[in-house]
Amino acid sequence: MRRKTIVADLHNFLSLTQALCKYATGVVADENRLLFECIEKELPLEIFRFASGDEFNGWEVPQNWRVQTAELWRDDELVFDGTAHTLGVARYSKSFEGDLTWDELKPHLVTNSNLPDAHMFHCMWQYRPWDADWALGIPYKIYTHLGPGRYRVNLKTEYEPGEMLVAHHIKPGRSDKTIILQSNTCHPHMANDGFAGTAVLIRLFQWLATQDTHYSYRLVLGPEHLGTVFYLRDHSLDEINSFVCGLFEEMPGTEGPLKATSTFLGGHVVDAAIANAMRHHSRRFEIAPWRMGAGNDEVVWEAPGYEVPFVELTRSESIEQPFREYHSSLDRPELMNVDQLNEIFDVLKQTVITLEGNAVMHRKFNGLICLSNPKFDLYMERPDPTVPKNISEDSEKWGHLLDCLFRYFDGKTTILDVATQHDLPFEALHRYLQRFEEKGLISLSFQEMPRVKAVHV
Repeated sequence: MRRKTIVADLHNFLSLTQALCKYATGVVADENRLLFECIEKELPLEIFRFASGDEFNGWEVPQNWRVQTAELWRDDELVFDGTAHTLGVARYSKSFEGDLTWDELKPHLVTNSNLPDAHMFHCMWQYRPWDADWALGIPYKIYTHLGPGRYRVNLKTEYEPGEMLVAHHIKPGRSDKTIILQSNTCHPHMANDGFAGTAVLIRLFQWLATQDTHYSYRLVLGPEHLGTVFYLRDHSLDEINSFVCGLFEEMPGTEGPLKATSTFLGGHVVDAAIANAMRHHSRRFEIAPWRMGAGNDEVVWEAPGYEVPFVELTRSESIEQPFREYHSSLDRPELMNVDQLNEIFDVLKQTVITLEGNAVMHRKFNGLICLSNPKFDLYMERPDPTVPKNISEDSEKWGHLLDCLFRYFDGKTTILDVATQHDLPFEALHRYLQRFEEKGLISLSFQEMPRVKAVHV
């Protein structure tokens, strides 16, 4: 049973999610334009257009697809009208008209006995237009009233050339080194998988606009896989090599712990930054191997010739069943838990704060400093059986840090290295070390993330 809590929606995540969920979006769809017009009320966008039939590496931009009629009759009774819901017909179904037996009809019905009220999202043919057949998305409560008999199908769909739309928004920093954040736009009306994720990233970029950052940040919005495949194809190698890392965020609003999957090679700064943010700013979290969260466009960004280190942040319960209402008409805005959205937003903010603040520490003294001396006033109190002290629960962690800290001022160790080693929140540790700098004991030099350059063949 889901928690029933009253949590302030301080960032208006729900109203924005509801606004984005209004549109019947797809890889190529009439309402994609309306979606981006809605987003442009929040952030300026640059739109990239890819024509139907455009091909790259075997991927193909499909045509625009519409449903005109989708009737299922048994005898003289209309038992299902697929035009009543956007998911009532499998995406990119071909037209079909004819009489069928029950056994002939069943393979063309998409349903789920675990979600009796849901239309299921059959999306495979929009990625494989060459395989398209036809199918109807029928809720199981209707399906159970069907059975042996004669059926007539009147399904009329149309195809015409269209455009796949991908958009980006850029927040410039002092450097052209860029961090990518991404969400998908191709799941019509669906909240958790994806428009709540999009809403969280929009709010994050509105916060970023108020920050003076070293890195530039780029929000990329488009259809899963196909959008990113063609978006990256048309960027120069020099620009691709300015992308130092990225994060795909999705499924933020249901129950379950936060889950971050590692970059392909692992051990990247972004891996450590997001792990630290989750450890200290989420209630429950998991760190999963590459592609063992939900799995999305990180495979495109990390593909050979690009090799942008990319993580995924999600609440997916498993790759096979990310959440109960996954890919169905039940993935609605009212499913979202504001507390969960607030948490993922905070983790994303803390990840940015970590990447922006990570620095190497350089020593300006020799020997052991008496940190409790009022001249410095930098001592972190530890428990003492004879002296009552008002200290925090993690005081022993901070105390142990002081036993080690001076050796970290070696011009090589970063603040994030220390935060990871001592299980301390990066932002608090950063503030503490800034006090050492103010006292003239150390200097902090920003540590820009390295980028192993990709090579085109």
